[in-house]
Amino acid sequence: MALICCNLSQANELNLQRFPEKCLYVNSYYGEYDAKQKQCGFPSKSLKGPKIEKWLQPEKLKKKHQIGVLFPHFKNSYWSVVNYGIITEARKLNIGIKLLYAGGYEEIEKQKEQFNQLIEEKVDGIILASINYTALDSLIEKTVKKGIPVVEVITDVYAPAIRAKALISFYEMGYRAGEFIINNLRSEEKINVAFFPGPINSGWAPETLKGFFEILKKNPGKIKLLPPKWGDTDYDIQRELLVTALKKHPDIDYIVGNAVAADVAVDILKEMRLNRRIKIVSTYLMPTLYEKIKNGLVTASPCDLSAVQGKIAVDMIVRILNGEKPGKDFPFRAGPFIPVISNDTIGAFSYEDFFGPANFKPVFNLTPTLHKQ
Repeated sequence: MALICCNLSQANELNLQRFPEKCLYVNSYYGEYDAKQKQCGFPSKSLKGPKIEKWLQPEKLKKKHQIGVLFPHFKNSYWSVVNYGIITEARKLNIGIKLLYAGGYEEIEKQKEQFNQLIEEKVDGIILASINYTALDSLIEKTVKKGIPVVEVITDVYAPAIRAKALISFYEMGYRAGEFIINNLRSEEKINVAFFPGPINSGWAPETLKGFFEILKKNPGKIKLLPPKWGDTDYDIQRELLVTALKKHPDIDYIVGNAVAADVAVDILKEMRLNRRIKIVSTYLMPTLYEKIKNGLVTASPCDLSAVQGKIAVDMIVRILNGEKPGKDFPFRAGPFIPVISNDTIGAFSYEDFFGPANFKPVFNLTPTLHKQ
C-alpha cells in the first residue's frame, strides 16, 4: 500500500504526494502530556509541535509479546482499514494481537468489560480506540500503573495517564470539509447545510462540527448551518436522521457529515429524486465512499489515512516496550497529514493507496512466530 500525505512544501494547498512506506511523513508532537492543558480536538498545550518528520519503523522486540486492541465496532468498513494497518505492522514486527470490539458507540460498559478482560489475560500493551472521550480515564490509569502501556488510536481521549496517541485532528477534518465547500462556492452563492457529526459523546464527532464552525466564522453569511443531527454510525440510525432532516428542510443544498451518513445519503437522495440538486461531503473517508467520489455521487472528503494511524499505534507500543520514552525518544502524538479527496483528485490514487487490498478480511487474533535467537 502506498502511503500518502500532503506535499510538504505546499501543505496548505493540500497537494497530494505519494511516499514509499520507508518514507512516511507525519505531524509529531513532543514533550510531557498534561491533560489539564488539553482541549478536546486539540493536542495539549504542554506538547511542542507539530514537527514534520519521517516516521521510522522501530526495532523488533527481543521476545514474544501479545498486544490487546479495542475497537468501537465493525459495523462499516472504516475499522477494517484500521485493522489492516495494525495487523500488517504487527506481522512485520512479529507481535501477537488480540482484538475485541464493543459493538457501537453506545456500548461503553461493554468496552470497559473488554478492557478488563485484556488486563486479566495479561497482555503486554493495549491499543485503544475509545468510544468515549473521558469514560475510560480511570481504567487507563489503573492499567498503566500495572505496567501495561496504553496507546490511543483514531479517537481522542482526555486520559491523563495515556502513554501515547496515534491520531489526527478531527477538528481539522471538519475544517477541511468546510474549507472545500467554501472554496467551491460561487462569489455570491449562499447555501443551507445539514450536518451529521456522529456520536455526541465520542472523542471525534463533536470536533468535526467545531472545525466546520470555525471555517464558517471566517466566511460569515456564506453558509446557513441547520441544527446538527447526532447519532451512532449505524446505517439505520443515520438513514433515519437523514430522511427526517430532508423532509423537514426541503431547501438543503449540502449534506455534510460522518462517512456512514454520506454513504447512506447517496441512496436516499436517489430515492427522493434529490440527487441532482443536493451535494454530499463526508468528514472522513472509508472504503465504500471511494467509488462514489470517483463517480461524482459524493463530492469530496478529507482523508485521515486510518491504516497509517493503525501502523503508527503499533510502532508506538513497540517503542514503549523497547524502553523508549514517549515525548522524548519518539513523539507522544503523531499522525499523517490530511488530504482532501474529490472527484478531481481521486483518479490519481487507487483503492489500495488508501485502504490496502480490497479483499482484506479483519483479523482478530494474530500469533507471533517463535523468536529466533
